[in-house]
Amino acid sequence: MSTAFVSQGQAGATAASASMLVAQQLHQQTIQHSHERSQAFGLQPGQAPDLHRLSEAALQEVQHRNARLCTQALPVMEMLYEQLAHAQSMVVLSDASGTVLHALGDPSFLARAQRVALSPGARWAEADKGTNAIGTALMTEAPTLVHGAEHYLRSMHFLTCSAAPIFDHKGALLGVLDVSGDRRSYHPHTLALASLAARLIESQWFADRFRQSPQLQMHGQAEGLGTLQEGVLALAEDGHVLGINRRGLDLLGGGTATLHRESVQSLFGLTMDQLIAAAQHDQPLPVQIPSRQEQAPQTLHLKLRWPAQRLLSWACPGAGMGTGLGDGAGSSPLPGSYLNMPAPAASSPLLSAAASRGSSMGLQPPPLRETEALAIRDAIRAAGGNLSLAARQLGIGRSTLYRKLRQDGLLVPKG
Repeated sequence: MSTAFVSQGQAGATAASASMLVAQQLHQQTIQHSHERSQAFGLQPGQAPDLHRLSEAALQEVQHRNARLCTQALPVMEMLYEQLAHAQSMVVLSDASGTVLHALGDPSFLARAQRVALSPGARWAEADKGTNAIGTALMTEAPTLVHGAEHYLRSMHFLTCSAAPIFDHKGALLGVLDVSGDRRSYHPHTLALASLAARLIESQWFADRFRQSPQLQMHGQAEGLGTLQEGVLALAEDGHVLGINRRGLDLLGGGTATLHRESVQSLFGLTMDQLIAAAQHDQPLPVQIPSRQEQAPQTLHLKLRWPAQRLLSWACPGAGMGTGLGDGAGSSPLPGSYLNMPAPAASSPLLSAAASRGSSMGLQPPPLRETEALAIRDAIRAAGGNLSLAARQLGIGRSTLYRKLRQDGLLVPKG
């Protein structure tokens, strides 16, 4: 083994050790500051926990006010709970005030959690429960671990809790996703899982909020587009920014208030026409922007994505008006070759078509056949090859979708 290799290994280990030390110090500071706030709220470590819960009617009202959050979060909560390899745990969703909206988990642990009111209708802000992962994550707006005796109230020392905040497209706090369990079941990866799940909820919230808007995907590497690590800008059709996800804020820097006054022209020096022309060929567009460290500029890969249903409405004016799934509700996965195939070549450059603006939407639609193919391909890709789901997303019957695929020779009749 060479001396150089050993030195590099030692340097890497030293850097990792230093990073862990800094993280531990930051964690200790977070807990200390939270304990100080808990004391300032007038709480005493030995006091009994506040067991007050909202009435059923009041809880339903709070859940109704947070209906979109609940809709986006519940499937993710179920998926997250399935990933927890141990029993004696639960997944909790709270709103921005710390009120628990939903909880699911191991029945025996849910019963234990009831003793400290870790259940729907209870409020877990620091002012109510002292240092705890939900309340402290709300205060710091950062992923938070509170383990065992780090809880301010001694009655909660049996818990280990990992919580991550959830933000909307404007950077406003929506709520918190929390994984709580018996402290003996602690796993160091739980906080990362909770953070990833919170990011997934944000991604689904963003996609639902801007499902009718063009979206600009961003990543430092072209291969990162389409992953949870991509930044996304929701755009008006003139290129102005309507919203941005949290990863996009990380990539571009600045605050949401500033970015909402920006456009693709001011951010990247590009026009919507140029982005549309690149999207026509299904190719990311690399651009350089100033680095926040004011060193070398950073490269971002951009890709414009148009709403599938709007694209299809350009090609098929009746699309989106259907009420059923056509000739059946079964699902048929499509071969991966179609999910990854390029769109049919345009008869004329889309940039030229876009230059002649005349439609009420502000942009001239691309050629009809290409538009329809793009819409169908994107919908099927988003649905993972499930044709029934793709048809619902497109607003057409499944029989209509099958017919269009057969017309293009992509499905062969059985028999």
